[in-house]
Amino acid sequence: MLTMFVRALALYVLVILLMRLMGKRQIGQLQPFELVFTVIIADLAATPMSDVGIPLLYGVLPMAALMLCYAIFSLLVLKCEKARELLSGRPTILVKDGVIDQKAMEKQGFTIPALMEQVREHGIQNLSEVGCAVLEISGQVNVFPIAAKRNVTPEDLDLHPAYENLPLHLILDGKLQADSLRSAGLNADWLRQQLHRFKLGIENTYFCSLDTDGVICAQKKQEKRVHFAQALKPEEARW
Repeated sequence: MLTMFVRALALYVLVILLMRLMGKRQIGQLQPFELVFTVIIADLAATPMSDVGIPLLYGVLPMAALMLCYAIFSLLVLKCEKARELLSGRPTILVKDGVIDQKAMEKQGFTIPALMEQVREHGIQNLSEVGCAVLEISGQVNVFPIAAKRNVTPEDLDLHPAYENLPLHLILDGKLQADSLRSAGLNADWLRQQLHRFKLGIENTYFCSLDTDGVICAQKKQEKRVHFAQALKPEEARW
C-alpha cells in the first residue's frame, strides 16, 4: 500500500514538472503536437501508477523520451516556419467582408451554424457586419466587425487618455511583494510610511495595492474596512 502511494506521488510530481515545462496555456490553446504530448504523458503515468508489478522506470523513461521529442518539436516550431505550419497549422479566414469562404469552411469541417454561434458570441447579429472571421490554430474563432460597426476608441475622438497600467499588488495574503515595490522604484520603508497613515503596519495588513493614479488601497487582517489615500502624484506612478 505504501509502495503504491509513493509511486503515485512520484509520478504525480513528475507529470506536474513536465506540464510546467510546457508553459502557461489552457487546453484550448495547445498546439496539436502539445495536445498529443499531454494525452500520452497521462497514459504513461497511469499504467505504472495503478500496477505495482510494472517497474517505475518503465513509465519514467518513456516520459523522458517524450519530453525530449516535445523539446525538439517546440524548437522546430520556434525556428522553422515550414515546421511550424506542418506541426501547428495556420490561421484560416472563414469570412471576409461578410462573404463566407465555402472552401475554407469545408476544409476545416466548420458548419454555418457553428460559425454563426461564434459571430453572435462576439456581439454581432448579422453576417454582413463581419469584416473578418479567423479560425485560429487553437480552434478559437476571432471575429472582427466592419469599420462602421466597431466600437468607438479615444483615438477616433482625438482624445488622449492618461497613462494606465495594472495596479501593483504590494501585499497579498499578508505577505510583502518586494518585486512589485522594486518595479515602481519604491521600498518597504516607503510602504510603512503610507500604511502608518491608516494606523496599519506591513505585519497586520492583509491586502495592499497601488494604482496608476497614485492611490494606495489597504485592508487590515480580519477587518472588512478598506482604506484609500493619495500616495503618489499620477505622473510618478509609472511602472
